[in-house]
Amino acid sequence: MLVRRHAVSAALVCAVTACAASGTPTLQEAAQRLDADAETLISQWHLSAVERAEDHSCLPGQVRRFVRAESDLTGDFPALLDRLQAMGYAKVADDQDLRDGDEDVSVLRDPRTRVTFELTLLSGDHPGVQVVGKTICYAID
Repeated sequence: MLVRRHAVSAALVCAVTACAASGTPTLQEAAQRLDADAETLISQWHLSAVERAEDHSCLPGQVRRFVRAESDLTGDFPALLDRLQAMGYAKVADDQDLRDGDEDVSVLRDPRTRVTFELTLLSGDHPGVQVVGKTICYAID
């Protein structure tokens, strides 16, 4: 009987783990990934003007987290793209889709957590790179 309970317990743990792994991550899981990956970018490229906040521009009753930072070094753009791809992010759009004047834009998404990073190569009077990371919108508990 004891062996049977352990088998049932093991099966339940596997089922719960599989369900959690295949479903949409929680806001907490996505926010942890966003914060960890943003911190990696911020520290490796010495990004400044860091802003971390909750964004309430979703539907009523929903929220998402975001991080925004900048670099005044336009040469960082390709290295940031490469680093995000090495971290498991896949490019979902590039400047051909999102070109805004002279600014190049690339959007990358983590397929599991659905965290998105948008990199914009800024031109004009203040050239540089803007990095915006965000989660999807989640219902407020």
